[in-house]
Amino acid sequence: MFTLRMRYVAFAMLALFSAFGTALFTAESLSADTVIPPPFHFERTLWVGARGSDVRYLQTLLNRDSDTAVGTPGLPGSSGNETDFFGAATRRAVVKFQEKYAAEVLKPAGLTRGTGFVGSFTIKKLNSLLENARGEALEVPPPEVPLPPRQIDAAPKFSFDELNSRTREALVNIICTSKQGGSFNPVSGSGVLVDSRGVILTNAHVGQYFLLGDYPTPDFIDCLIRTGEPARNRYKAKVLYLSLPWIKENAKEINAERATGTGENDFALLLITDSINAELPLPPAFPFLPMKSAHAPVRTGAKVLAAGYPAGFLGGISIQRDLYPSSSVVSVEAQYSFDEGAADVLSIGGSVLAQQGSSGGAVVNDEGRLVEPC
Repeated sequence: MFTLRMRYVAFAMLALFSAFGTALFTAESLSADTVIPPPFHFERTLWVGARGSDVRYLQTLLNRDSDTAVGTPGLPGSSGNETDFFGAATRRAVVKFQEKYAAEVLKPAGLTRGTGFVGSFTIKKLNSLLENARGEALEVPPPEVPLPPRQIDAAPKFSFDELNSRTREALVNIICTSKQGGSFNPVSGSGVLVDSRGVILTNAHVGQYFLLGDYPTPDFIDCLIRTGEPARNRYKAKVLYLSLPWIKENAKEINAERATGTGENDFALLLITDSINAELPLPPAFPFLPMKSAHAPVRTGAKVLAAGYPAGFLGGISIQRDLYPSSSVVSVEAQYSFDEGAADVLSIGGSVLAQQGSSGGAVVNDEGRLVEPC
């Protein structure tokens, strides 16, 4: 069974950030550290969801310029309230920073507007400013209101039962039926909620059906989001992002009965838009799994939890009525790369999920973070 490396998804999530103006994450922890140590330099790429002292130092540097200050004074991330968490306020400040230094940051990358993604050109400019400011201490005043001490460095470890419960709460079944096949021949896949506003990460070969709803005739294909045990129709959704490289590479496979591929760029983001039952409105917040950093390595041999809605041995009516999620603890057995760089695809141990229907399901580490989609 193979899973898709999250570094591809990281860049696609930029589309999500530009689509929503409100904060993607709300939990930010204040830090007690007061200075940027002299040896420090920015090295790793940063984006929403990242945690670490380098995020705090980023906020510190941004807050020294009123043009790039993080958030509203007095709130987490602002001057004197720097945190170890890269949230929406930090992203907006990075955008302002990138646009202020567009000639050095955006133009070399062929961009005209800031993205909020701290990549190589942004890192180079940050380090340049940091070097220029070495003569004076970059101090972070302690917060005026004392806060109870919090441990922020060590991520929590969950038991299998806790991981399984959290994962299944965020897991969805994606089912599509056509006027031709009806309930007897549905397309069934899996997905996982990655944002509290109803954003679902799945495979492109599953998400493509949301774009084919009117092909070859209007309303020919109907796709719904299902949850629960067994899966029940709950929501309507639309495509938020579908990998264009994947579309170009696989368009010729659209009519294949059993299309195959390498898995490269095989991901999509869906957005829940409405409830099936008018008497059950959308929840104010959806349960979701936070995503692991796209640049954090995954160790071969590591134990992960895989979960999805396998349907390979079920008929159409059984998929409609009696489809249950499955999950199991498996090992990362091998890693593969498309460009001889970081691993792009992971091979995980044998599981009941190694069948049709599990595509788009979740692979979760013991910190409760989404490692890969199946």
